Amino acid sequence: MIIKNLWIISKIGLCHYHYHADFSDYKIDDLLFSGLVAGLANFAETLSSKNQSVEYLKLGNDELYFESIGEIIVAAILAGGTEKLQPFSVKLMLQFIGTKFSDKYLSTMEDLLFDWSLETNSFTREINSFLTDKDLLEDIQREQFQNLFMNAMEGNIPIEELYWRGMQLFSDATPDVLKRSIRKISSLEEVISSVIQDEILEGKLHDVLYRLLKDLKASALKQEQKKLLVLSDNEQQFENLRKILQSREIYSYLCTTIDGLRNSIDTWTESVSYDILVMKSNLTPQYIRQIHGLKTNGDTKILAIVNRIPRIPKGRILQKKPISFIIQENFEAFNRDSPFIEYLLTSLAHE
Repeated sequence: MIIKNLWIISKIGLCHYHYHADFSDYKIDDLLFSGLVAGLANFAETLSSKNQSVEYLKLGNDELYFESIGEIIVAAILAGGTEKLQPFSVKLMLQFIGTKFSDKYLSTMEDLLFDWSLETNSFTREINSFLTDKDLLEDIQREQFQNLFMNAMEGNIPIEELYWRGMQLFSDATPDVLKRSIRKISSLEEVISSVIQDEILEGKLHDVLYRLLKDLKASALKQEQKKLLVLSDNEQQFENLRKILQSREIYSYLCTTIDGLRNSIDTWTESVSYDILVMKSNLTPQYIRQIHGLKTNGDTKILAIVNRIPRIPKGRILQKKPISFIIQENFEAFNRDSPFIEYLLTSLAHE
């Protein structure tokens, strides 16, 4: 989650607060932007009455989100890329920030002549840990689920809502976050019998939590499956192979250049498991050196499909990441029943 800019705006279009990250390249007039967002929020409320919604607006590779909380609107420009959050998680984040602002400045917001620039540094310090701490969003998600659980237990929301809201809350969580959240939900399940006297209600809650835990565990297992980064400049060849591998529950991602491959690796954490497949008929010594220079995880395998074994570059090469070469004369001959596919999967298998 990377926030480039964040605004807190009144519903009449006044800008109370603007956070501008050092790396943000946006130069936006706060007055004009506040009026635009106030209009968009009003339009979004009109759509919601017709069961329609505006999740976000695209700004090139970035995305603009806005959320109404009481009498204010929180708007944020988030960077696109691999750390992109699901819209529901962004909504949760904006609600958190908006609530903090309202709690601190509710009485001040009634003063239309108040100089909000005086509060910019103060409120930035207030939420700075949240803007930079990924774990805080995880804590908010689990706290939100615990509140939903209490509401379901007290009959304030339908019990079935606990299931789909739980799936929604953790839909974009990493395997590690899912595991911690599963432990938290399991601990809630353990206290049901001690605090609920109604056997029917107890049974319904156990059933919902059982299904939720089962599906979250399945989601964590699916995310933990090893991913395959494919380096190729031929999209059609990749697409052909991707469909075959996906049918075998192997998920592959295309990188057309070494730099693109390096960027994909850099954006993932060490907990993400992946292998690398190079699909190039002609591997030069320089290209092989670049592949060896990639900073990969300890268990990453590197395979290269070639029509002949390339010339290994002279000099010293890092041997901890050797490249395994697979001879395949015709890249176009990939099919589901090809012996090559079985050989490829065997080569990628980890002990």
